[in-house]
Amino acid sequence: MKLNILSFFITMVIAQTSLVYASSPKPVDYTNAKKFSGLWYEIARTYNSFEKDCVAASVEYTLIEPFKYDIKNRCFDKTMDGKLIQFNGTAIASNGNNMSELDMTYFWIFTKEYKIIYLDEQNEQYETAVLVDTNLETVWIMHRKPFMKKEKLDNIVVFLKKYMDTSKLIYTPQDKQGIYK
Repeated sequence: MKLNILSFFITMVIAQTSLVYASSPKPVDYTNAKKFSGLWYEIARTYNSFEKDCVAASVEYTLIEPFKYDIKNRCFDKTMDGKLIQFNGTAIASNGNNMSELDMTYFWIFTKEYKIIYLDEQNEQYETAVLVDTNLETVWIMHRKPFMKKEKLDNIVVFLKKYMDTSKLIYTPQDKQGIYK
């Protein structure tokens, strides 16, 4: 009898936890490799050890083959005039010619799947994107400029609330002029 009650309790906790957040969001329908190329400023992210004390973080995607990027991640340690931290990688389309799902490789051996779950376009260029891993433990909100309008950022956070605890977002300090141009 005690085992049945315990099993019931565990089942209820799992069921309620899974109802708190919807299943993982699907990637956007299509991402054009050329339009996604270029410099992105990190507006917010979840914790990850390689960006522990980063400020002014950015990522630059350079298209080196039709569906392959060279990636340069940059930030400064603790302050805008701190030590430059940089690490490079590559990304390839996981799904044919659609860059909405990417396999990113760093240090030649570490590969992880990511997907673009939010993407908007201004003047025929992508302006804002949200890139996540499959379980939303790693999330980046990226924008073409170092800052974005509060209303737009608030709308993205509301969108993410369906899938994650947005109190875990870390808002990235950026240089007013944008250090990387």
